Amino acid sequence: MPYLKVDQFGYLGNMGKVAIVVDPQAGYNAAESFTPGTGANQYQVRRWADDVPVLSGTLTPWKAGATHAQSGDRGWHFNFSALTTAGAYYVYDTVNKVGSGRFEIGPNVYDAVLKQAVRTYYYQRLNTPKALPYAEAKWTDTAAFEGKNQDRYATSRWAKGDAATARDLSGGWMDAGDTNKYTTFAQSAVLQLLDAYRLNPRVFGDNFGIPESGNGLPDVLDEVKWELEFLKRMQNATGTGGLFLKVGVDGTARDITPLSLDTSPRYYLPECTSSTLAGSAVFAAASVVYKGITSQATYGADLLARAEAAWNRAKTTTANFTTFQTQCDDLDIRAGDADVDAGRQLDSALIAAISLYEATGKAEYRSFVEGNYTRAEPYRTSAWWWSPYSSTNQVALLRYAGLAGVSATVAADLRSKKSTQDSTLSLNDFNAGTDLYRAHISDNEYQWGHNMVRANAANNNLDFIAFNLNTANAAQYRHVAEQHLHWLHGANPLGLVMLSNMGAYGAESSVSEIYHAWFKDGSLWDSARTSVNGPAPGYLPGGPNPNYSGSVAGISNQPRQKAYKDWNSSWPENSWEISEPGIYYQAAYVQLLARLMVASAPDTTPPTAPTKLAVVSSSLGTSAILGWSPSTDNVGVTGYDLYRGGTTLLASNLRGTSTTLSNLACATSYALTLRARDAAGNTSAASNTLAFTTAACPTASTLAYGDALGAGWGDWSWGAVRDYANATPVKVGTRSLKVAYSGWGGLSLSHTTGVPLSATSTLRFWAYSAVTTPLQIYVQTSDSSTGFTPRYVTLPAGVWTDVVVTRSQLGNPDLAKRVTIQLYSATATTVYLDDVRITR
Repeated sequence: MPYLKVDQFGYLGNMGKVAIVVDPQAGYNAAESFTPGTGANQYQVRRWADDVPVLSGTLTPWKAGATHAQSGDRGWHFNFSALTTAGAYYVYDTVNKVGSGRFEIGPNVYDAVLKQAVRTYYYQRLNTPKALPYAEAKWTDTAAFEGKNQDRYATSRWAKGDAATARDLSGGWMDAGDTNKYTTFAQSAVLQLLDAYRLNPRVFGDNFGIPESGNGLPDVLDEVKWELEFLKRMQNATGTGGLFLKVGVDGTARDITPLSLDTSPRYYLPECTSSTLAGSAVFAAASVVYKGITSQATYGADLLARAEAAWNRAKTTTANFTTFQTQCDDLDIRAGDADVDAGRQLDSALIAAISLYEATGKAEYRSFVEGNYTRAEPYRTSAWWWSPYSSTNQVALLRYAGLAGVSATVAADLRSKKSTQDSTLSLNDFNAGTDLYRAHISDNEYQWGHNMVRANAANNNLDFIAFNLNTANAAQYRHVAEQHLHWLHGANPLGLVMLSNMGAYGAESSVSEIYHAWFKDGSLWDSARTSVNGPAPGYLPGGPNPNYSGSVAGISNQPRQKAYKDWNSSWPENSWEISEPGIYYQAAYVQLLARLMVASAPDTTPPTAPTKLAVVSSSLGTSAILGWSPSTDNVGVTGYDLYRGGTTLLASNLRGTSTTLSNLACATSYALTLRARDAAGNTSAASNTLAFTTAACPTASTLAYGDALGAGWGDWSWGAVRDYANATPVKVGTRSLKVAYSGWGGLSLSHTTGVPLSATSTLRFWAYSAVTTPLQIYVQTSDSSTGFTPRYVTLPAGVWTDVVVTRSQLGNPDLAKRVTIQLYSATATTVYLDDVRITR
């Protein structure tokens, strides 16, 4: 019955359950009509097995019978959320005597769906056979691109066929419907799969039916390893730590099916900054996950080393992240332009730095994050719009806000900005009933790749819950995410499950054709043929796209939610704009589904206790670097909690095997223990007790600025107008130092002889700006020497900030001859400084 829309797979018991009953008014089905039974208790939920009613209710009209513009339908809602008993059911209209398709209620309704969605990555693998029993009989093929001049012997795009440039670049996933492989395009796919595992590891089993099943590692992580191994080859081939950009055929992909028959030579595009930064981000994030699993600790350590090598290479090629290479891909290998612009390269660097800090605790990475996060997404577009286009950045930033040693100001800013996003992440629209289908997305978000955008809008709602933001709204955030999932599962105007060939797994009507080289139009795997196979199950296509530019009529003129066609023809029909899948579309969906699922069995096994908790740093002042040997767990360690005196929580959610403690009290004794946690909340026994005493408090300081420039100090500034007798605002005394920076300007103060620095020395000052302002702080040991390691600080708007920078954070100089406080932005800004001093 096409007018009764439900999630065709079903519902978890505690989910909201609402059937959408519709009467089409506009679009391809406008000539159809349906008038439901609207009297009291005219709608029922009946058991599938014996047609016995188990719940009755009355329809609620949507917007008093108005037509919903995005779908072209008017409709009614039938709420049957009260039904929680496991079983198979259907919705029934007692007046018209028609019913919906079958659906289930229970704790495991999505288990098979998740397996098939993850298994699409197995079908995307290259250089390996798709063979029984791992591939179903309908979708088998021998290994593709294994021949001469193919993936194991790919040559440079700049020297095609030259054996001297041949590299083994086998493995990995083909990106989408074409067979090319891209480093940059893999970034979001890998990151979202890793985050899916981290956010709900218990739903990912070791039984998804891939060659690695049964090896003790969740299959989603085995699948990610397949891609990581390819990316390692892309890095090894450079010899520099950088990564190649992509591998594929020259010109447009050939779309030869089955893929094993394609003998086209394969070429790679050499190292680019875009791919190097993407590789660093992927390796760093993966290292955190794999190091937390006992059997994968060595693998994780190798990934970490690779991430740092790529980071260091990118520092060189970008002149320390100031000049990005943006013209690398000339599209000789296509379909995709794999370059990303300078802004998105910075995004990759930010994600890399966050994961590297989580894994190592090194100040360099923390400084980079805190000095640059406002230049990256989502801040770059708008700090107030955390959109579904920057989901990987958002999860990384929110996770960073919970790490030990980060600036409290930065952490608060991140959480505050995310906390204001209700109106742009569907919650207000959900509560207002804006969408007949109860899953509102703005008009502009119906575009190429809409289904990924929808999945990420849902994931962004779940982030509020995962990171404990706006906790009073947690149930509503989950309801919004659930409705987006139900939309993808058939509760949409098309009545179509947005996954391929899922009839065997509970779907009444699912996508039957996708644009894909293997399952192309006219092939043995084309569902339009007499002997129907269709594509392999579980692929998520791009979805409705009213901006479709191909030659097929009746798509772009549809209401937005109906701008879809289930077909796979090539040019000039350009079905790829609607029905092509992508590894990044898939990852967004897998993450959404996994985060909403419940584990099949509770995890009650705690991690082992961490060991060898010790001070790593050679000197102790008001900060200390701690290290430890990791815990192990049957599923995976998700974090560590540090306690003082056994009961007082000092830091939570620590990652990796080290952390930096700052703002310790000088001349103070500490007794610390560490406990590990897993995703189920199980906590380990305590580690060994670490006892230490911080160094004595500083007894002297050199004032660089009080109410005037300090004795022995001179002004060597540039690009800044200074007023040393400013009257307001003032933090200490009666005057402050007003610095009106032009773009990239610097306040630079030079001391006549230089100030000797000890292990416990700090540079400390008060700073105020009316707007959020990034600063870069460094010292020089002579007036002409190169500056030591910069410390990046972001001033929040409208408050005095106590800025404390330790000697170690400045690169451990022995002397401060010049102190520079530089604006780390091209935007002119005024900053007020007070009580600038060096303690010794």
